[in-house]
Amino acid sequence: MKRIIIILIVIAVIAAGVTAIIYFSNMNDKFTTLNANDFEKAISDSQVTIVDVRTADEYSGGHIPNAINIDVNRAGFLYEADEKLPKDNTIAVYCQGGVRSRKAASLLSDNGYKVLNLNGGIKEWMSAGKETEQ
Repeated sequence: MKRIIIILIVIAVIAAGVTAIIYFSNMNDKFTTLNANDFEKAISDSQVTIVDVRTADEYSGGHIPNAINIDVNRAGFLYEADEKLPKDNTIAVYCQGGVRSRKAASLLSDNGYKVLNLNGGIKEWMSAGKETEQ
């Protein structure tokens, strides 16, 4: 009986892993993910709007200059995005480590925005010695 349970758990873990790989692979087709140096170059364009998708507390602890804060995990994320973000601008998103920004990038690109995502989030940004403000 224990052997069957272990086999079922292993199968479930493998299935979850395959599902995650497929999900994240498909998301990559909708937006562009950049390293910190390329992200910095991209956001220097006046036609790029920078969006920090972390919580307000995380944002107030330090963020990329000129970024606006729209928490991707708050109800009404897309509504708030539509209110604040120009559809004709490229939207550059980031979070703490890259997971939430991938979610936001997928949601925004599905909603008609051209989106750039910072690989590794603000952690990567800061380890590359890039500027932040409070």
